[in-house]
Amino acid sequence: MQSNPFNNLPKINKIDAINILRRPISEVKLLADYYKAVFHLANFPCEESELVLLDFIKHDCEKLEYKIAKRKAIEVLANFGCKKAIQAIAEFLENDDDYLVETVIWSLAKLKCNDIDIINKICSKLYKQFNNKRVVIQTLTHLGVRKEIDMIRSLSRDKQSSNGVKGASFAALIKLAGEEDKLTDLKKFLRLSNQNDRHCAVQDIINAGHLSVLPDLIKAPLSPSFKLQAIDSLWINEVVLCENINLFNCIDSVVVDDPRNIDTLKVNNFNKDLSFLIEQLFHTDFNRCYQSIKELLKFPLDKVLYYLNNNWDRAKSDYGAIYFFINVYKLLLDQQLYDEFLLDKVGFLLSDDWPDYMKFKSSAIQVLGCLNENKFYNNIIYFSDESHTPYWKNRYTALLVLQNKQIHIKNKFAKLFFNDSHRFVRFKAKEIST
Repeated sequence: MQSNPFNNLPKINKIDAINILRRPISEVKLLADYYKAVFHLANFPCEESELVLLDFIKHDCEKLEYKIAKRKAIEVLANFGCKKAIQAIAEFLENDDDYLVETVIWSLAKLKCNDIDIINKICSKLYKQFNNKRVVIQTLTHLGVRKEIDMIRSLSRDKQSSNGVKGASFAALIKLAGEEDKLTDLKKFLRLSNQNDRHCAVQDIINAGHLSVLPDLIKAPLSPSFKLQAIDSLWINEVVLCENINLFNCIDSVVVDDPRNIDTLKVNNFNKDLSFLIEQLFHTDFNRCYQSIKELLKFPLDKVLYYLNNNWDRAKSDYGAIYFFINVYKLLLDQQLYDEFLLDKVGFLLSDDWPDYMKFKSSAIQVLGCLNENKFYNNIIYFSDESHTPYWKNRYTALLVLQNKQIHIKNKFAKLFFNDSHRFVRFKAKEIST
């Protein structure tokens, strides 16, 4: 249910969005317009928006596009923190559409529903044929409901339970019943073969609320964005050192993302041919990509550079592949191996053609800092400006690059970040200045 940082829908203003949602189905040319209107109304939290969305969800239509828009409307109301919507949203708990019910349960957790009758209805889903008991368990954990601990424990042991349900159950038992031995089970789930299961394990670790798992999480073969989300959620103290874990070491490791520090899982039938390994950088499973880079570094590095360059034109239209390509370029650069075209590639990746939230932006900043210091310093004000660099990871990355420079004015540059909206960026800036 998390919001998407990439807003690719055609822009519409608040008035147009409201007018679309108030329009009867018979007068709407494309039912998909309802979703577009809800999506953009999310940018205008106010009582008027809430009332329009509340009115919209009261209506019903069997068309799929309408159902999707309705689910989105309920999600937006929850994100608005619209508590007066709780009763209206709860009306859909017995709906035949499991996807709608799933959104409803998530939204009631988001709104911190404390209505006993509604909570009992949510609990009842654990005893029925419901496709997403994971979200039920997560909601009960979030709301601090302990009455179903025995049932949750049973689901954690049930061989028929999915890994997602088991992981959510472990988190609930840790959070609600203090069964800290289940942390070991959660750590094991970070090494499941299915990437989606590993992603779920990250959320379960966040829900369990135990900082001690961070060292294992950071080494897991997962996207850095999941790791940063976990660090941001679990690190609740305004200190740099907690439970013998250093905040900067954690973030720095994730930002640098050296595959050699990742505990990759064994991949069957993993060819050691150079062409095959380059092809793996296009894979959606981060484990395969990390393992591929480890193997690539065993080859003569000039050959690796040659193969990377030969495949760059194909990679640059695949933002997942770009991330791993630029990371290999970064590793080669560490060995003083690069060509005259690398700076052009960095310029392409740091251009405004790409949203700031793209994973490869951080790596491109690191390459720029190593490849051309003057250009890096000339861009430091740009990197510190949240209107130009909205993703905190990229602002932090600029500081990390700056920290590793032996220049007397880096303290002055670091001060540009002192008032950053993100605490980790502020912490890093102050560390550099002390």
